[in-house]
Amino acid sequence: MKPTIIFLHGGPGFQDYLKPFFEELNNDFKCIFYDQVRGPEIKIENMLFQLDEIINSLSGKIILLGHSWGAVLATEYAGRNQSKLSGLVIMSTGLSDKHWKDEYCKELKDLGLENAEPEQIFLTPEEVDLGETILDKAWDTFSEETFNSIKYSYLEKYDVTPLLKSLKIPVINIFGEKDVRFPARVSRTFGSYNSAIVDYQIPNAGHFPFLLSSGRMQICKILKGNFLKTSR
Repeated sequence: MKPTIIFLHGGPGFQDYLKPFFEELNNDFKCIFYDQVRGPEIKIENMLFQLDEIINSLSGKIILLGHSWGAVLATEYAGRNQSKLSGLVIMSTGLSDKHWKDEYCKELKDLGLENAEPEQIFLTPEEVDLGETILDKAWDTFSEETFNSIKYSYLEKYDVTPLLKSLKIPVINIFGEKDVRFPARVSRTFGSYNSAIVDYQIPNAGHFPFLLSSGRMQICKILKGNFLKTSR
């Protein structure tokens, strides 16, 4: 039986944008892509319940892979339901609200990007042609009411550090070398929190380290190398 990877997109408030980049992994994994619940007064518990319903319907090895906000959601779920998972992949995420905001502002100042356009923050120059498309599609699906609900009820006080320290399952931390949104210099410290965490830096990548084919190939290789070798 193929191991399952459940992909959690960023946001909160977007619909899935990961499928076009990772559906090729269906050759080796059962890949599940879905739109997180959206609407007024959505709470983290609503999203965790939706995810738990999906996981409870499955059997075999289950890996969570979250990008950006999706990685925060995946870590929150793993901290509460570790026994249901075989592994966790966090991609381009932050540790805590305060740490992220402080480092983000410092990064923008250091790079002279205080008044930058979104593509300058989310993308490297090499990624712009590809990345503008994904940014446009993501914003076309954006639910501001969902974002604000999660922001005030959860994001403004979140801290995944204790959760990362508590995990016993394998944790793969993937981040772009030049990520500004969740600064790479923070992501490089994740492995120091727990011996179960393995850090992987994707060269020349920004907040979407899978945009360039070279980065996507490296990520797929990382996933296969870590989760297929012990699953057969």
